[in-house]
Amino acid sequence: MAAPLQLTRMHRVLIGVVVAGAVIIAGIGFAGSYAAVRELAIKKGFGNFSYVFPIGIDAGICVLLALDLLLTWIRIPFPLLRQTAWVLTAATIAFNGAAAWPDPLGVGMHAVIPVLFVVAVEAARHAIGRIADITADKHMEGVRLTRWLLSPVPTFLLWRRMKLWELRSYDQVIKLEQERLVYQARLRSRFGRAWRRKAPVESLMPLRLARYGVPLADTAAAG
Repeated sequence: MAAPLQLTRMHRVLIGVVVAGAVIIAGIGFAGSYAAVRELAIKKGFGNFSYVFPIGIDAGICVLLALDLLLTWIRIPFPLLRQTAWVLTAATIAFNGAAAWPDPLGVGMHAVIPVLFVVAVEAARHAIGRIADITADKHMEGVRLTRWLLSPVPTFLLWRRMKLWELRSYDQVIKLEQERLVYQARLRSRFGRAWRRKAPVESLMPLRLARYGVPLADTAAAG
């Protein structure tokens, strides 16, 4: 298992700044939406409940997102929490937008703060999920964007092999792919252009096993 990540003093300061900023964004969003949602609830006949209705929605969003982050951290995520929180967030945006309708600028202004909050929470969830995977030695590295752009089809096959056989290291996968191409070039040099048909089964078997994540170093000698 990989060692836990060590946070420096600067990391802790940055985390504190980010958390404080997220709280400020959430507070501003709540303060800005409370009056609009309350007025809408009064118009819809909520009565005295209209005074606590906005608080219930915003508190529900915060609780669901906090619980989602906690479960992600301890590696037992429950996607319904996150999805429900975003549905409530979208509902809050819709309620605020209804107060400014049909002014498109007003609707957009009501949506800015919730969108900022969503992006901040998603970034935090991504970081927590990545740290949890690294700590538990479950993190799978991604394929470089430049490789996708320069060679999309072979890269897709490479990515597919990584996901199917739980190959976590990008460098390891690249090394396995290089070994496969070198072995394939040797077969072509030995048996000609029709090497797939002329080569014996023993020589082709390492290539077939390589599709399943078996290193050629373990099988090429027999081939």
